[in-house]
Amino acid sequence: MDFIFYLTLSLFILLFGLIDCNIDYDFWARLIVGKNFFQTGELFNFDFQSYGITHKFIDHEWGSSLIFYLIQNNFGDIGLFVFKSLIIFLTVFVITKIIRLDNKNSKLHFLFFFFCLHSISYNIFSNIRCQTFSFLFFVLYLYILKYAKNKNNYRVLWCLPVLNIIWANCHGGFSIGLVLIFLFAVGEFLNKEKYKPYFYCFFISLFTSLINPYGIEYIYYIFNALSLNRIHITEWQSAFFNENFKYFLIKFKIFFAITNLLFIYSIFKNIKSKNFYKNIDKTKYLILLFTLIISLKSLRFHVFFTYSVMALCYNDFYNIFNKKLPEIYDNLKETIIFILILISTISHFQNKNYLISTPDYPIYCIEFIKQNSIKGNLFINFHYGSYASYKLYPNNQIFMDGRYEEVYDNSLINEMAGVFLAKNQDEFFKKYHTDILILDKSYPIVEKMKKNNDWFLAYEDEKFSLFLNKKYKNKKFKTPTKDLNYYNKTKFNTLIDWVN
Repeated sequence: MDFIFYLTLSLFILLFGLIDCNIDYDFWARLIVGKNFFQTGELFNFDFQSYGITHKFIDHEWGSSLIFYLIQNNFGDIGLFVFKSLIIFLTVFVITKIIRLDNKNSKLHFLFFFFCLHSISYNIFSNIRCQTFSFLFFVLYLYILKYAKNKNNYRVLWCLPVLNIIWANCHGGFSIGLVLIFLFAVGEFLNKEKYKPYFYCFFISLFTSLINPYGIEYIYYIFNALSLNRIHITEWQSAFFNENFKYFLIKFKIFFAITNLLFIYSIFKNIKSKNFYKNIDKTKYLILLFTLIISLKSLRFHVFFTYSVMALCYNDFYNIFNKKLPEIYDNLKETIIFILILISTISHFQNKNYLISTPDYPIYCIEFIKQNSIKGNLFINFHYGSYASYKLYPNNQIFMDGRYEEVYDNSLINEMAGVFLAKNQDEFFKKYHTDILILDKSYPIVEKMKKNNDWFLAYEDEKFSLFLNKKYKNKKFKTPTKDLNYYNKTKFNTLIDWVN
C-alpha cells in the first residue's frame, strides 16, 4: 500500500498548496537579487532601492534567489507552485526513509502524517520561501547521519560537508544542520558508540561553510543574527509565551501537547525496566530536546520539531498502542482517506482561477503610482517594501523592506513604527525626504495625515490610503482598474532592467 500512501501524500500537498497561494512578502526581494545576478553577474552588497539609512550587507539567501528567479522567469506561476509542492513531497519522502531505517517493515499510516503536517500547515504550505530549503536539508542531514549509524557505514558522512556548501548558500538555517551533526557526535559518545566520524564531519562542515561569496564574514553574520531583537517580526515570536498568540496556532499547540504527553507516558512505561538509561538512544533524545526548545522560542522553528518527531518517533507512537487492524481494514482505511483527499483536491482545482495571488498587497495603490508616473520616495510598511520596489523601481525608492535586519540601520524599524502610531511623523518626514505614503488604514497615522496641510489623500481602497505631498496636488490622476485578473497577469512585470 506504499503506492496509495505516496499518492495520498501528493494530493494532500497539492490540496494545501491550493488553499493558500499567497506570495511571501520578501519573495520580491529574492526575484530582484536573482535578476540582478543574471543580468550583471554580481551580488550587490548595498541597497539601491532605499532612501533610508543602509549599510553593507550579507545576503544569506542569495542562492535561493537565483533558483526562484530561474523558475519564475522560465515557468511562471505553475513552475513556482510545482517546485514548492515537489520540495515538500521530497522532504516527507525522506522522512519515510528515516522511519524505515529503524524498521524496514513499518507500514506508513497516513493519519499520523496528516496530523503532523496539518499542525504546521501555516509554516510549510502557504508560501514559497527560502527556509523551505532548510526544511529539506534538515531531514536529508538526519537521514544521512542516521544511515551512517544504523548501517555502520560512516563513509556517507562525507556527503554532508558538500551538502553544507549548498545549504549555506541557500539559507542561513544551515547552522541548524551543524548543530544536528554535533548532537549526533555527542549522542553517540553518550551511547558509547562510534562517535569520532561525526566530530570529524562537524569540523569539516564548519570549514566548508566558508565557501560562499562573503567568506568568514558570513559566519560572523549568521552567529550575530542569533542575538538580534526581532520583536517586530511575527514568525520570530513564541507561540507559547507571547500574549498575541494566546488563542492562535492551536493546531500546533495540540500536536505539541499530545506529543509531549506520549513522550512522558513512554518514558514512564519503560523507566523501571532494567538498564533503561543504557538502552535509550541518547542521540535521538538530544535532537528531540533541542528542536523542542527552539520550537518554544519561535514559531519559525516549529517545523524542525515536528519533522524530528515524525522521523524519529513514528515507530514509538505505534508501539505504544500496539494494536493492529486486520490487513483488509487497514488498507480500506487508507483508501477511504485517499478518496476523501482526492475529492477535496479536485473541488479546489475547480475553484481556482489562478495559482499565485497578491490580494493582501496594496496592489491598487501601487498601480495608481505606476499608472500616473508619480516619481519620488515612497513610505510603505516594510512588509510590502520589496513588492513596491519590484513594481516601481527606478521611479520610486522605498524606505525599507522585510530585510531590515540585514540591510538597514537598526534604528529604522523603531522610527517606522513611530510613524504608524502617529508619534513622530512630522520629524520623520523632515529627516527623510518623503513624497508618497501608502498607509494601512488600521493605523492611527491615517486620520492624522488627512488633517495635515502638507499632504492630501490622492487615492484609497478598502485597506489602504495613498497620500501625496502637496506639490502633486494640481495634477490630474487616472484611477486604477479593480480587475483582479489584470493584477494577477501582470504581477511579475517590473521596470528593473540592468541591460537595457
